[in-house]
Amino acid sequence: MENKPGWRAISYILGYQIVQRIATLGMMGNLMVYLLQFFNLGQVAAANVLATVAGASNLTAVIGACVADAYLGKFKTIVISSFGALVGMVILTLTALPQLHPPSCTSTEHCVPPTSFQLGFFILGNGLLALGTGGIGPCAIPFAIDQFDSTSSDGRKGMSRFFNWFFTSVTVIQLISLTAVVYLENKSWILSFGTLSLLMSFSIIILFVGASVYVYIPPEGSIFSGIVQVFVAAYKKRHLKIPVIEDEGLYYDPPVDAKTLLKMPSTQQLRCLNKAALIGTMNLTQAVVVKNPWRLCSIQQVEEVKWF
Repeated sequence: MENKPGWRAISYILGYQIVQRIATLGMMGNLMVYLLQFFNLGQVAAANVLATVAGASNLTAVIGACVADAYLGKFKTIVISSFGALVGMVILTLTALPQLHPPSCTSTEHCVPPTSFQLGFFILGNGLLALGTGGIGPCAIPFAIDQFDSTSSDGRKGMSRFFNWFFTSVTVIQLISLTAVVYLENKSWILSFGTLSLLMSFSIIILFVGASVYVYIPPEGSIFSGIVQVFVAAYKKRHLKIPVIEDEGLYYDPPVDAKTLLKMPSTQQLRCLNKAALIGTMNLTQAVVVKNPWRLCSIQQVEEVKWF
């Protein structure tokens, strides 16, 4: 059994999480005031800009989780998202320069609105920041849990301790982001944004320092492709008839791997989908040798789709 590093790896991951969240939450927490004061936007226009980007961030969290599980793995997704967030933070820092935001209002009647380029540059930076944090969110905690051996009592205790420390840190981070960081932003936007960008860079360094310690769980493929395979295989064999008496060897039903907690038997619900596992005219040995997942699925895969 592979030895898991446990807290040797968690110290780096938790350190990355704390610094990264201080940087990103501090940057995003006061952007409404920034748009009102520095970009001369009205409350409705500022709220629309931030709400649109926040919505994109929530969608990115779903996409990031699917990409991490199916293709890149958690660590690579965290790294790519972190660099994306960092680029966004640097862009937002640049918007504090006089050339990249409109001049301050001399009075309520004399407010110059931002140019299309200035507003677009801000949206680009905020968008990259939101998309980056959206990609980090669904991967960071699962990546930390991968470092523990869930089959041992010490591993389960370690996971419990990690969650305690993680949620405690979330409270402290929010306190810092909404007090000390906001105070610094009210003093100097460019200084505060620049400091937060440096913190984000530091968090990425922390993450990479522990790279030789981490356990990396390889991606296992998209769950959606497995679902589609069942429907495609059943459709391709739609003309085959399922016998009334289902003899042993009728379906492709190999043993499940060690990661699967429950072996599911064939059921009669949605029986048409069982055709995806029909071996047909081949014998079992031939079916295994020439197995095409788009023509032959296992009973386990079919039943998982039925429960989906």
